[in-house]
Amino acid sequence: MSHLTLRAACIAALLTVPATAAFAQSELDRFEAASERVTALTYQGIAAQYGVDASVFPDAAWDRPMRRAGRCILRAYESEVGSDGVEVFLSGFETAVQSASPTAILDGSFSGQLPEGLTQQRQQQIANECGMLELEMTRLAESGVLQALQNQ
Repeated sequence: MSHLTLRAACIAALLTVPATAAFAQSELDRFEAASERVTALTYQGIAAQYGVDASVFPDAAWDRPMRRAGRCILRAYESEVGSDGVEVFLSGFETAVQSASPTAILDGSFSGQLPEGLTQQRQQQIANECGMLELEMTRLAESGVLQALQNQ
């Protein structure tokens, strides 16, 4: 391989890194936005159903630890169902969120599309392994929501 060819190959490889990183960031941003919407609807539903003051609930916005957990989840999905499967998941999740309601989330009828090869049980296991469930429970405990629910 000539020096010029090697140099061109290295430049081409370096140019693809930002595009790949941007694509991964885009996936994370999509996952974050849809998840925040579902969390906000969940909080609304819990507040209404259990008579808990909505001001007790934490902000649904993701923080840095939640973004790390979200990134972990997407990487796990990709290793199990590939990048096409991640796209199926994200598209299905975003579509489901558009018509979601607090009632549907709480009664279990809310559901996004899972790609072939990823079960709901495995999805929950991945969220747990990546620490997302623990982060969510910690936020609810620290905000006082869990205590307010126990007092009902």
